[in-house]
Amino acid sequence: SIYDEPKPDIILVESPTRLEKEIRQTRIQVIKAARDFEQQIHGVANKWIAIEQDTEKTIKEIVAQDERLMPGALYISVAGLAGTIIARNRMCNVLLRIASPLFFTIASSYYFLPKTSHNILKKIQEYEQKSPKLLKVHYSISEVANDTKQKVDSVIADLKNNNNKSK
Repeated sequence: SIYDEPKPDIILVESPTRLEKEIRQTRIQVIKAARDFEQQIHGVANKWIAIEQDTEKTIKEIVAQDERLMPGALYISVAGLAGTIIARNRMCNVLLRIASPLFFTIASSYYFLPKTSHNILKKIQEYEQKSPKLLKVHYSISEVANDTKQKVDSVIADLKNNNNKSK
């Protein structure tokens, strides 16, 4: 033939270089890690929201609707602080210094917020029923308190008897 043979069409196939392949793999891994991190953040946020909702529900169960919480809580706080002041100014042992603010706080809570205090006690008892360790601690504290009360009562009775004998 007098004509040249037709030149075959040149088809360029782009193939990624090794660097491009590595960059692509790295990008995919970074995107996957970012998605995993985002899911973990959402999981933590959801748990936090659930804790807030449970806390709000518990507080609404505990606080009596017919009691004004703010002035009562303030009075209770002042009574607890008064317990520390009274114990500090007296020459008494460490146990009394620790127990007096707690006693003043609990006693004033039953005076200023009786229904709320009762609801708190019920909630503590519910938690104790769920946890045997907590129940065991409660019983041991109750035993110590009862023993202390009996000792104090016997000392008071002895003092009264000695006072009556001296008259």
